[in-house]
Amino acid sequence: MTEKYIETLRMMTQAWQCDHLGHVNVSFYMGWLGDAAFAMGAMHGWPREQMLAEQAGVAAVKAEVDYQAELRGGDMVRMESTVESIAERKIVFRHRLIRVGDEKLAMTARLTGVCIDLVKRRSRPFPQNFVARIVETFGIKPVAPKEAAA
Repeated sequence: MTEKYIETLRMMTQAWQCDHLGHVNVSFYMGWLGDAAFAMGAMHGWPREQMLAEQAGVAAVKAEVDYQAELRGGDMVRMESTVESIAERKIVFRHRLIRVGDEKLAMTARLTGVCIDLVKRRSRPFPQNFVARIVETFGIKPVAPKEAAA
């Protein structure tokens, strides 16, 4: 089965995002990954306003990033994202950043996030409607609690 990726971000890189080596600094990539994850939430029935009302959110607990091509100020890019797996409290995203025009793959990433209670600062279950929409969109099965702990 082919993985389904959806566009979660599109923008133009800026000259001020470049470091002394002349390419976009890695700190901006991490911010874009966060933006893409929050876009996924909003696109699947869990927007920021609802997160705040529920005093819940997603905390990144692991990130693996591969930089594959340099980006410079003025490059137009798009982020495409998918969900590899989702469990009661854990989600694994995969993202790819593509330079628009030549379609060069600039970055791939795999991020693990945990749903947290923003008051107690502990994990909590994702909203059921969010899990259902992710499962439907990406054609995956939710991971059972015992499997998620492994």
